[in-house]
Amino acid sequence: MHAQVNKFDTNNKERIYNLLVLKGEALLKGQFLAMRQEVSNGEEYSNFFTAISDQIDTLLIYFLNDEISASLDDRGPLRSLIEEVKKDHYIDEHFKRLEYAESDLRTLFANKTDFIIGSNLLDFKVNTFSAFEKYIDELYEILLLTNPRSNKKEMKLIKLIQKYSESDNTTEMQSTLEQIKKISFYVSSAEKIEYVLSKSSYEKPELDKARSFLNFYRNQRNSIHNLGVHRGTSQSVTVSDIEIKLDTDKPSYTTNHNSAIFACRELMGIYEKMHLGVTGEVVF
Repeated sequence: MHAQVNKFDTNNKERIYNLLVLKGEALLKGQFLAMRQEVSNGEEYSNFFTAISDQIDTLLIYFLNDEISASLDDRGPLRSLIEEVKKDHYIDEHFKRLEYAESDLRTLFANKTDFIIGSNLLDFKVNTFSAFEKYIDELYEILLLTNPRSNKKEMKLIKLIQKYSESDNTTEMQSTLEQIKKISFYVSSAEKIEYVLSKSSYEKPELDKARSFLNFYRNQRNSIHNLGVHRGTSQSVTVSDIEIKLDTDKPSYTTNHNSAIFACRELMGIYEKMHLGVTGEVVF
């Protein structure tokens, strides 16, 4: 006997559609970039856009599976699956643990949908920005070959060392030593992004907008360290006329979860511009 099929959820259908469009765009751009880089036909390749496609997969599979199971009466074979799992692996001492877990599982599928969607979207934001950072790091290394960064830090360190060695004042020497300790040659991801962005073909207003958007996306990603709660100053961005808010001591909030998909598309667009600025390659 077949389970009753209920209507698919309108919101999930829209999200699935937008994810499919985004995935298609990522795959197209990934293929065109590979062709411009003279990857042989049939040869495997990977680039920023294929990495984004991979991250879309996880979110797409979640929404597809959730909608398929939600459309079936009483979630279709879910109960049968749990019973079979217990039958195959049951141990008496796990009785109470299973009782609690099964009770929460029913709540999970019935009442915790927003929480699960939010968790999956946070993972999506984290992973897509991590992919962005990884490939911007590659652009940064390419850029350094023709546009090396200034040696201001090195010159400052030399002056401070000279000042320290020539001084006979203990207080001054200690102060200089503290200044020396603060000089770091580590280049953060944010600094690399800013350097590559500064070499792109953005005009000033668009450059400021891209910089602000990337800062927002990074802060969303960083909220994972606080279980999704933002610890910095409040800020927001608008993508496709949908506002995404990041208020102090609150998780990211939007009235439409499609905004995360549209924000990822904007992230792809910014990378495309940065890639062009460094390599001269038109992606698509």
